[in-house]
Order: sequence, then structure tokens, then C-alpha cells
Amino acid sequence: MANGPFDAPSFPLDAESTAMRSAGVGTERMEIAWDLVEPQKGQYDFTLPDRKVLAAAKAGIDVLALIVRTPSWAAQQPGQLFSPPRDPADYAAFATTLVARYGPNGQLWRDHPDVPKRPVEAWQVWNEPNIAVYWTKQPFMRDYALLLNAAYAAIKQADPKATVVMAGLANFSWRDLKRLFERGGTTLRFDVAAVHPFSGRPSNSVKIVGLNRLVLNRHGAKRKPIWLTELTWSSAKGHKSKLTQNWETTEAGQAERLRAAYRLFVKARKLLRLQRIYWYTWVTVDRNSPNSFDYSGLRTERADGTVVDKPAARAFRAVVRRYR
Repeated sequence: MANGPFDAPSFPLDAESTAMRSAGVGTERMEIAWDLVEPQKGQYDFTLPDRKVLAAAKAGIDVLALIVRTPSWAAQQPGQLFSPPRDPADYAAFATTLVARYGPNGQLWRDHPDVPKRPVEAWQVWNEPNIAVYWTKQPFMRDYALLLNAAYAAIKQADPKATVVMAGLANFSWRDLKRLFERGGTTLRFDVAAVHPFSGRPSNSVKIVGLNRLVLNRHGAKRKPIWLTELTWSSAKGHKSKLTQNWETTEAGQAERLRAAYRLFVKARKLLRLQRIYWYTWVTVDRNSPNSFDYSGLRTERADGTVVDKPAARAFRAVVRRYR
């Protein structure tokens, strides 16, 4: 995941993207916030996603674009960033606009012929709608099913070869995935399912993905692969963060859990039909925050702006070398 410090105008995007690629990163998940890019209907500001997509392309990294958040003009609950859109067609139109800019025939590549063309061909429709803070109107199933299907149709029309990824579900994800299939009110259209299997133990993370696999198999999606669009442990233990359960650990513990999780997931990948794992996240500030996720990076940005490895970064590189 490329977020947090990556979104600051002064962050050394090119240098860190190169560092990601040299560490073995093949694909990064990048948030594109609808409310920031299209604050008024039909008025666009592509500054931030342009910078990030170009930096990834220069480094030879593919992008999974996460389309999330709603501008007030399109929201069921204006002023709530994670309100469901009032009309799924508005979100679908925005997705079409993004494909026109970043996809195989995207305007970005015509504007920057000096950058090796690396189009965005994987799109994720929202993030964790089964959690109220990220989908403010619960239950989520019917509205999200309509959004997913509208986005799927629009993206496929704009780029038939694109991959459309369902939102990653967290917490009791398998239960909510079952509810989505059974209460969404329509046949779900997607190419890839996604899971965020947060748990204190790596072995339990694998069990969570296995439970999601069973739900997919039972609802006609046996052939659909799974991507873990967020997998992480926080090194916030000892800091004054909000999450104090056994998910938090030390920096050394974070590295050990990373090694254990990748080992287990590689072993189980065929049974789970698991294709990709996105670590959350590449770099964090690791200080002065009550948010446990602000300590989840493989690298840390110091107060002077330099970026250095945590033990987890070294563990990640070793994992890549072993399982490449």
C-alpha cells in the first residue's frame, strides 16, 4: 500500500518507489479519493494520483487503484466522506474517467511520453464497506452490491481487459461476505474477491481467508481468486494507540509475524486460490499518533524527512528472495 507519507507533496516519491521495486514489490495499492479528485461534478484535480501513478510507472510497479470516498455533491449523506453515493451511476462515471486517464489509452501517457507506459488495469471498488466508519449507511449489502455492479459494467466498457476487485472486507469478513451474496439483491459482478484478515496470530489470518474461500465456493464463485488487499501487524506496542489487543506488537515482533504469515500463505496459496498480498503499508511515521495503523509500515519516516528501514522491511526482502 502506498499511502500516508506518500500523499505529502514533499515526499520523495520517485526515490521511495525505486526502493519499493528493489525490495521486490511488483504491485502497489493506491487510494484515489473521489472527493479530492472531483470535488465539484465535472471539475477534476488529478495532481496527486498523477504523481503517484507516474512514480510507480518509472519504477516498474503495477498499480491497483482503490476508488473510495464520496464528494458531498454525490453523497447520500453530504459531508460524510464515506457515505454511499446517492446514485451508483455517479461513481461509475468517475471510474470511467479514471480509466480514460490511467488505463491503456489513458491521457496521462500521452501527456508524459517520456515515462514508460504502465497503465492501471486493476480497480478496487471501495474499502471495507462492512464497517460503519467506511460505509455510513448500514447494513451495507444492497447499496454496495449496486455500486459494485455499476462500477464493474463501467470499467469493463472502458477497458474490457481490466480486473475489477471487490472491496476488501475486514473483521468477521466471511460472515459479511455471506450476507453480501445472500442479501445484496442481485448477482455480484467482480473478477477478484478481497480480504483483510487482521488477527493477532498469522495462523488465524490464514483461517480467516479460508473461511472466505468457503463462502465464495458455496455461492458460485469457486473460480474467483482472492487478493489480500491489506495484511499487516502494527509495531505500536508501547505507544499510546487505540488498539491494544494482541494484534499490536514490537518492531521485532512485526517482522516475525510477517515472515510467519507469508510462509503460511505461500503454503496455502493453491487451496485458497490466493494470488496477491498487499502489505499495509510501505512507510509510516511511527510516532505521535493514537492510530495503530500509523505504526504498520515496513519503513518509517523520521522527523527530518529521511526514510529508514524497520526490521519488517528486512524481513520482507528476505521473504521476496525466498518465494520469488
